[in-house]
Amino acid sequence: MKLFSALQLSNRQVSLQAVGRLLIQVSYGLISFYIPILFVNQIGLSATAVGSALSLCAISEVAGHFIGGTLADSPRFGRKAVLRLAAVMGLVVSAVLVVAHSLWLLLLASFFLGLSLGFYWTASGAAVMDATAPEDRSGAFAVMGVAEYVGVGLGILGGSALLTLVADDPELIFVGCGLMFLVFLGLTQAAMAEEDQPRLQADAPVGGIASAIQDRALLVFMAANSFFTTYVALVTSTIPLYFTNFLAGSDPIPGVSVGSTASLFTGCYIGVGAVLQIPTTSLLTPLRRIWVLTGAIALWGVGFALLWAAGTFAEAQFIWAIVALCLLSLASVAYKPFFVATVSDLAPPSLRGAYVAVSSQCWTVGYFIGPLLGGWAMDQSALVAQRFWLGVGLSTAVCVSLLWVFESIRLKRPPGAEGVSPELSADPS
Repeated sequence: MKLFSALQLSNRQVSLQAVGRLLIQVSYGLISFYIPILFVNQIGLSATAVGSALSLCAISEVAGHFIGGTLADSPRFGRKAVLRLAAVMGLVVSAVLVVAHSLWLLLLASFFLGLSLGFYWTASGAAVMDATAPEDRSGAFAVMGVAEYVGVGLGILGGSALLTLVADDPELIFVGCGLMFLVFLGLTQAAMAEEDQPRLQADAPVGGIASAIQDRALLVFMAANSFFTTYVALVTSTIPLYFTNFLAGSDPIPGVSVGSTASLFTGCYIGVGAVLQIPTTSLLTPLRRIWVLTGAIALWGVGFALLWAAGTFAEAQFIWAIVALCLLSLASVAYKPFFVATVSDLAPPSLRGAYVAVSSQCWTVGYFIGPLLGGWAMDQSALVAQRFWLGVGLSTAVCVSLLWVFESIRLKRPPGAEGVSPELSADPS
């Protein structure tokens, strides 16, 4: 019954956002998975150069979040207009990647990709908050998470299939990205309502971005979540290259094929996430969020340690890799809905776009640090590349500490504090 209840949260607007996220994630999943492999192994750029180019995406995403958050809260623009802009930027990215054979074109594509990501996540998150009651948001974002996993999985598997068809011109797989962005643009234009977002009231706080930045609880929560987003970025941008170039094996040349990596990644990380997202969220909702978030981060640490084992021990390489990806997937599905729901509870209704824009900077930080560190590590020796995952696993201790600092700040805030809903200020048992 809990599973059906979560699915029924998808009222018309949430259903629309879920379909849109699936379409968008097909494109984003294909881009993030195949850019490192194609530009390193096909075009010949170094992993460090490609990682640095992808990190530029995180820098432009800062502008995308702040501009998108301001426009999303504006009565003159709103969520729908910002989502349309995200789709247009995605079309530009796809067009550039089709013709990109140099580092500077990859940099250009990464710049526009950051803008597109910033616009999309800010407006989409605010639109889901608008369409749901506070007590339903964890479940609603779980539904969005399923759409996200399915979209990324389709993007990865679709890219693998397209590569077999366009082996001589692998960059043509990005044409598929453009088609998905185009469909998303049409869906948003035709089906999304514009009157559902809350309008600014006369007594509403002004200077939304400034108000969010001054929220100490939000800033500490962002610091903790920057670790989580870095981990997600490492999974999507670095693990594929690690598996194809460094996974242990009995052959003289380590690594597995791109097709095998795509299948392993899709089945164990994307597939497990899609299946477990809603039931896991339903199971964990009655628990205190701090314990859910702490447990999820602990799973990330164990999963990264097993990635080291997958690259070190040839006898059971696929066993370690499968278990690692499944644990990382479970950690993600346990963490993300409660992370987003907590931000939505901190945000005043009229400033949801601003709060999402500021909180989304943890994704900017993560997607700047992740590809940069991961690209550097994959340019080193096999020993460094393997032990890199142990270091990442140990960093989870810092994330857990920051989460508990946030919890102590949260518990000290009075129920009527501006920007804090009563349900968040109450200590759930």
